[in-house]
Amino acid sequence: MKDASLDQLMLVLSNALQNREQVLWVADENLSPEVMMQLRSDTALTAMTNRIDVADKLKGLGVAVCASDFNFDGLGNFDRIVYRLSKEKAIVHHVINQSLQHLTEQGVLTLIGGKQDGIKSIVKNASDTYGLNAKAKKQGITYVAELPAPNVDVPADTALPDSNYANLRQISVGGEKFWTKPGIFGWDKVDRGSQLLAESLPGVCQYIKSVDSILDLGCGWGYLMLQTKLLEAARRVATDNNVAAVLSAEKNFAEAGMKVLSLVDDCGASLQERFDLIVCNPPFHQGFSQGEAVTLKFLQAARRLSRRSTRAVFVVNQFIPLDRLGAQYFSRIQAVASNNGFTVYELRP
Repeated sequence: MKDASLDQLMLVLSNALQNREQVLWVADENLSPEVMMQLRSDTALTAMTNRIDVADKLKGLGVAVCASDFNFDGLGNFDRIVYRLSKEKAIVHHVINQSLQHLTEQGVLTLIGGKQDGIKSIVKNASDTYGLNAKAKKQGITYVAELPAPNVDVPADTALPDSNYANLRQISVGGEKFWTKPGIFGWDKVDRGSQLLAESLPGVCQYIKSVDSILDLGCGWGYLMLQTKLLEAARRVATDNNVAAVLSAEKNFAEAGMKVLSLVDDCGASLQERFDLIVCNPPFHQGFSQGEAVTLKFLQAARRLSRRSTRAVFVVNQFIPLDRLGAQYFSRIQAVASNNGFTVYELRP
């Protein structure tokens, strides 16, 4: 399904650059190839994103990119900051709070989103908090709001509530204590699918001659890798395309006393080695869209990083036909567990 907000985003960026404004575009994962093709390199445009795959694509188009966990420190001020609202409310509030502090005197923060994103209430709350008179205006089937630079300084404790987004927090769920933050997949829970995969690992590993190396593709805050602690692997690698996820995973691995190379990477793209065991709970959506392409991307990466004796263990929602999708990459695929709407598969080259 096409996201009309992205078309509006491209229009706003194009007009701002034509007016020779210094522009910061806050981008997350909600981009399509069609939208990316509309971009052009411009020295007046800087993009910020917390997704390394988005950062790499933008760099390939000649756009200056700041890849971070939406950290505005050291960025300076801009004539216009453009932001298509994310799904996570804490991120939205964090970005708005930071953006309004990084505008030039006559600068403007442009917010774009659909009614389903709650843009009307978000703009109203921001206006009330910062003493502005901004409203979300309908543009086709989406909404656009322009928030001018505020005339008053708003203390952090009275800004839009962002759940202390900038910092990791430790939470406890079902006896598991871990460091995490909003914006990471399953940030405040132990995912049921990952839990099912972890419970299936002993049965899979008993048939592996030796597990000297382990890879977690799409590690999130690190749950699956943490569950391999009892395996005496010499090398462990965890990757995720989300900067915040890798920061959380690093903290959790360190606290568990595990030596893990944690990489902000696009589905293991930078890796050249092969692993004995690969664990993966792939996202079944990316941004506001979903489809088989995301699952295929992880399957292809797992096959590339496998040797002949490798076991790749995936968990997916039961409606995803992993046995069919994986057949083009793996010769043997077996469902080893199924529960609560999830299925765990063992895949062998």
